[in-house]
Amino acid sequence: MTARPEPLALRPEGARAIGPAHALRSSVVRVRGTWTRVHRVADEPARPDGPVFVLLHGIGVSAQEFATLVHLLSTTGRVYALDLPGHGGLPRPRRCEPEIADLAAVVAEVLDAADVRSAVVVAHSMGAQVAVELLATRPDLVAGAVLISPVVDAAARRALPQGLRLAGSSMHETPRTIAVTARAYAACGVRWFSAVARAMLRYPVEQRMAQVLAPVVLMRGEHDAVAPERWLEALAGRHGDGAAETRTVPGAAHNVVADHAGAVARAALDVLARTRAGTA
Repeated sequence: MTARPEPLALRPEGARAIGPAHALRSSVVRVRGTWTRVHRVADEPARPDGPVFVLLHGIGVSAQEFATLVHLLSTTGRVYALDLPGHGGLPRPRRCEPEIADLAAVVAEVLDAADVRSAVVVAHSMGAQVAVELLATRPDLVAGAVLISPVVDAAARRALPQGLRLAGSSMHETPRTIAVTARAYAACGVRWFSAVARAMLRYPVEQRMAQVLAPVVLMRGEHDAVAPERWLEALAGRHGDGAAETRTVPGAAHNVVADHAGAVARAALDVLARTRAGTA
């Protein structure tokens, strides 16, 4: 029998919410010697048996990119939007060479402590790697996932090509998204960003996809050079149960979640419907 984890320690000074206009309540908790932040909708109705959505952001940014999506999904179920360790102004972990598995373990402990099971995970960019690791190692936690702009394309698994691709994609982002991303990168800091980037580049996401059996939607923006269409098709082909589909959002670039939250919400609800059909 697996022992339940100890309660997560609340940081006394509390935490900043994604934005005051969104009426969120946030908690900063200590997990595995580091800090993570969990955002919830303050007036979210209690649905003890309802669906749960877990949102995981990309490298260098924070749950801020999910500000619209949180409220679209909260009309259907409970939503947990996480700031991963070292992101969103959180203290940088002392360990400077993390692995994607470490970040996934942090998320797993948060969900265990919240008694979350069979969630639909919506994950962006590097967060998609964390989601795949959860899908492969903790299928009890994750019933399905939307993986948006997943990295890293096996044809360009080096920092320079990835940086050039991201720069090209950024030309198609909105000015607001570019400004929010730049501020988030500055808050993350070069040292921690670089450490997570190294982990991201070496994570074998296509190999781990072979161990995923839950329904998955792989999404990308039309102008996303970081996650080209052929890469999504390759990932879908590696899915362990063939239960993966790909979608391209017209007009979008790499940050689909910020500027096309409606399309992401529809994908999440489609995955939810597939998970329910699978258990009927």
